[in-house]
Amino acid sequence: MRTDVGASGVRGHGSHVAAALCLALLGAPALIACGGGGGGHHGVVTRITCGGVTAPGQDQVEFACPANSVSPIAVRVVIGPTSSMDVYGIKFDVVFDPAVLTFDSPAMDGSFLNKDGNPTVLQAATQPNDPGRLVVAVTRQGAVGGVGASAAQTTVVTLPFAAVAAGTTSLVFENGAAVDSGLAPIAAIQFGASVSVTFQ
Repeated sequence: MRTDVGASGVRGHGSHVAAALCLALLGAPALIACGGGGGGHHGVVTRITCGGVTAPGQDQVEFACPANSVSPIAVRVVIGPTSSMDVYGIKFDVVFDPAVLTFDSPAMDGSFLNKDGNPTVLQAATQPNDPGRLVVAVTRQGAVGGVGASAAQTTVVTLPFAAVAAGTTSLVFENGAAVDSGLAPIAAIQFGASVSVTFQ
């Protein structure tokens, strides 16, 4: 189950916890990301290709996207097997060229952090002054422990991107971090390589 965050704040049980975790994961400069998703462009069906996908290794977070897709393209953020069994939250930025792509909200929760049925809170938004930076955070709710992954790859979140104009852009991770149930950083979890997305 996922609790969505909108312009009026968290809807559902545990709103104070969710708001605190949003601040803890994203930090004060990105507070606006705790307020909701970005906009999207809907219109003519277009084709998008994705290249450079790498399967995640141990404690690795990577992008996964179909080689060919119509717009919007569903870009998954996946994690490989984890050495920690106490992953409570994951945050990162995705940097891209807004002249080629736009974030087509909403983001969709994956099957990793809610694998035991515990609800999660997901925030994904571009900043008004930085449309080429998508700020993402997903966290478990309440006084519960974290989880781990044993499968080859598990989806953390799916991020739809729509084509804006012909061109190629990279999707790049920045400011990536994972925290345990005590909100301490999990140094072993690292964020991997970029992928290229082309619209022609």
